[in-house]
Order: sequence, then C-alpha cells, then structure tokens
Amino acid sequence: MSESNIKNIFQNGNWYHTFEYQNIITKGTFDYREIIKTLGIPSLKNLDVLDVGCSDGFFSKYFIEKLNASSVTGVDINKYDGDIAFEVLKSYEKNFKDKYEEHNDFLSLRDDYYSLGLKDSNKFNFVKKVFDIKGMKFENGSIYDLIPFGQYDFVFCGSLFEHLRDPITAFEQLLFATKNFCIVDISNTFRSYRIGNKPYLEYTNSGGNFFKYSDNSVIQIMKNVGFKDVKVLSSYKIKIEKYGYKIPHTVFVGYK
Repeated sequence: MSESNIKNIFQNGNWYHTFEYQNIITKGTFDYREIIKTLGIPSLKNLDVLDVGCSDGFFSKYFIEKLNASSVTGVDINKYDGDIAFEVLKSYEKNFKDKYEEHNDFLSLRDDYYSLGLKDSNKFNFVKKVFDIKGMKFENGSIYDLIPFGQYDFVFCGSLFEHLRDPITAFEQLLFATKNFCIVDISNTFRSYRIGNKPYLEYTNSGGNFFKYSDNSVIQIMKNVGFKDVKVLSSYKIKIEKYGYKIPHTVFVGYK
C-alpha cells in the first residue's frame, strides 16, 4: 500500500468520525475518541457483533481492538454510488442528493482509492485495510431487514434512529438479530420528566431527521417489541465539529 495515498485519504477525505493515523487527525463530524470510553459498553471478548449503521467503522474498529470482540459485521445502507445514504422525505430528495454528492470524496481521491485496491469510497473497508483489522466485514443492508445477516451475541446501533421513519420496525429487527444484548445510541434525546414521564416522540419537521425521542419512549418501544431489562446505560453530549455546538445522546441497553 502506498503511504502517500493512505495519508491523502485521511487528510483530505470526508469523514463522519474522527480517526488518528500517524500524525494525521481526520476532520470528522464527530470526535468520539474519548467519549466512546464513557458509554458503558462492556467487554465483548469472544463475542460476535453486528454494528448496524456502521458508517466508517469507527465503532467496529473499537469493538475489536479495545473490547476484544471476535468479529464485527458492519451493516450500512450506503452503497457508495452517489445515492443518499439515509431516509429523506420525497419533497426534500433533490436537496439532500445535491448535498450528499458534495460530500462524496471519491471523484477527488479516486486514484488514491484505486491504488489501495478499493473500488469506491467505503471508509469501513478503507479502515479495515489500512489498520489490517481481522474480523471486520462490511455488508450493504437496511435496519428494516436484518434477517439475511443472522443473529449475533451483541448488536449495536449508533446515531441512526433520528433518520428513521419507522422506529418500531427497526427495533423489531434489532431484536431478531440479537442473541444476548443490544445497545442503541440515539441522538437529540430529551428527558421524559419534562413531559410527566410520558413516552413522547417529537416530530422534527425536517426532511432527513424525523423524530426526537424521550428516554421513556425508547424504553417502552424496546420493551414492547420484546427486549427485557431495558434501561439507560449512559448519556452524554457531543459537539458537531463543523458547527461547534453540542447535541445530547442517550445510550440504551436491552437483553434478549
């Protein structure tokens, strides 16, 4: 592998998460390098993991390298072919497609990807190759249909539910894929005590982010689809690096 090509992608590529490679720190939208240690995710030693909405593989990499998972299958709807990689309303489709195309770095870095034997800008596969991570595998797919991927000891889903029109079906699919336990990290959550502890969802009136979830709404949905011992594992705020403000997250855990 050419070191200059690798560095060029890390330095000039578009990244969702912040990665470190030698003396380069990627310009990620979110920097989870320290926060990930505080989320309460336990040791995954000898466990097979499904990472739903895996994006660039930041969490998958952490699960193997730091939490000792035996394997991680990352599933993401992104086909890296120019299509929008999350749900949007039809009335907003053109706006999001134009915006998404602006963030696709394949055209500007095509030669760098090709030099590494990569046919597209799939950062998950790039990270797996550059860091030589055994046990990481990428699959294209939707959270609404996880049946083809089978069942896993541990299922993780991070920062995806705000983009989902149908959270109940998504939670049902997470339950199907789970053998032991599932952890879901949801952004823009709010505390249920603000509304008398009722399980409310707030419609965002946006084209690509559909709902904000109260913590109690997530707990009740997870319980009703069949998860047991559902609880809040942790909560935190993380800065959107581009805009400089922080958004709240809540991390939930449920058992099979």
